[in-house]
Amino acid sequence: MLTREEKNILVGSLLGDGCLRIMQKCKVPAFSVSHSEVQKDYVFWKYEKLKRWVKNPPWREERIYHKDKSRKTFSWRFQTLSNEVFSDLYQTFYENGKKIIPENIEFLLKDSPLILAVWLMDDGNKNHQAVFLNTQSFSLSEQQKLCQVLHKIYGFDANINKHSKSNGVELYRIRINTESTRKLKTVVKNYLLPLFYYKIPDFSP
Repeated sequence: MLTREEKNILVGSLLGDGCLRIMQKCKVPAFSVSHSEVQKDYVFWKYEKLKRWVKNPPWREERIYHKDKSRKTFSWRFQTLSNEVFSDLYQTFYENGKKIIPENIEFLLKDSPLILAVWLMDDGNKNHQAVFLNTQSFSLSEQQKLCQVLHKIYGFDANINKHSKSNGVELYRIRINTESTRKLKTVVKNYLLPLFYYKIPDFSP
């Protein structure tokens, strides 16, 4: 059984960059983590929190771009073992293999500010005095629901920001407005790793 902390880290990661997948020849999911090299310490933090479900420690992976073979980047990643303890979250956050925002996201998100902190560390960035959550992979209606939930739980003034186009399709993300960044600091200050202080304007622990 997952501990409360483990589950909250997983939920925050699933709102961000983390993923659950059912591997070939397996009937239950595994959780996968991958972050850029500059976030190596963050990968190891997640690993330490989840390592009772992990067989191998994080490893460094090289990525070569198809269009420019001389261009390389590196990331750090790890994966848990496939285990039925992840099945409930897989059924909650996935539909036909695609990650979604579940109907019970309010119930999940209000369990602990740790979820919001992990989500921010995964997918947040600042622009001047506002904070953005890069939710482009979710539908517009799902992002609108997230804005409503963030307002209901934390009182944040969050709205949808048109970000870019991909193959002619408009992409959106969530913007937490300047006034609400003060509330955001208070909510996540006990959970945010020092590596990510820069993601919140004028942050001091």
